[in-house]
Amino acid sequence: MKHLISATALAATMAACAPVEPLSGPPPASDNAVAVTDTRNYGPEEVNAIPSDPPTLKVAYDTASPRQYGVLRVPAGKGPFPLAVIWHGGCWSGYAGPNGPDGVAGLASYLARNGVATWTPGYRELGSDGGWPNTFADWAQGLAYVKTLARSYPLDLSRLTLMGHSAGTTPAVWLGTSNHGDTVIDADLPKPRASVVIDGPLRTAPFLGVDAAICGQPVIAPLMGGTPEQVPARYAMLDPLVNKPLVKRLLVVDGALPDPEPEVIAGLRAQGIAVEVIRVSQEQHFNMLVPGTKDFAAIAPALLDIAKAR
Repeated sequence: MKHLISATALAATMAACAPVEPLSGPPPASDNAVAVTDTRNYGPEEVNAIPSDPPTLKVAYDTASPRQYGVLRVPAGKGPFPLAVIWHGGCWSGYAGPNGPDGVAGLASYLARNGVATWTPGYRELGSDGGWPNTFADWAQGLAYVKTLARSYPLDLSRLTLMGHSAGTTPAVWLGTSNHGDTVIDADLPKPRASVVIDGPLRTAPFLGVDAAICGQPVIAPLMGGTPEQVPARYAMLDPLVNKPLVKRLLVVDGALPDPEPEVIAGLRAQGIAVEVIRVSQEQHFNMLVPGTKDFAAIAPALLDIAKAR
């Protein structure tokens, strides 16, 4: 695990970052999207404002909260297309605001330009009626909704990849397992082939304490509805060494947040999962979401490989 000083610096960056105007210019074209053309460093507000392609569809997957909507982008062509479901971050506590899916719009646009359909669902977070069980139910319902989308759009649900950035890695790992606990889930969830963890924790319990340094306040225990001693089954449900993922492949992008635990990586590989770890800048948490940056160029080929694999 890297020193916490970088995590503290990240927290300061997140707290101090002021809203900015959207950056000018179109997203990088698909034939040069992995080129390094952007040397800026991005914070949470800047990443929400980067150029992105218009969505194919923006639709609510439930009506209990205005955050229960998602954005679909379908590539040009006939299809059917592999699908990546991408959850945004925000410290589980609303840093991303009500337009959280905007933070992964650049990544979603890049994938759609390169033959991968994307669905980026929002969800309730702490401070917006989130926490246990609502946030978890939203994650699951957002995933289940792809079955509805596939009735109208050429989506190949047999080639489904779950992706998450920062706090969004929690559903990207958890929903690839068989144990979804006692959350309010009535739908039969589609089965993913792979998961992608973009600079987020692989399990939640070890993040207690670190969460306050990064997010400016404790968020894990409020999210879970208690500590590991109070609700051990919920933490076990989010531990991939206990609740084993059913996916065959896992891509882990290691950036500014604490390094992935070696014992977790080894344990997942021992389960027969093909785990790839890509280490990018250890001082940046958002650049890997922005096509044109060095960090995005480092992971883009692997993202396409895992999402488009047959």
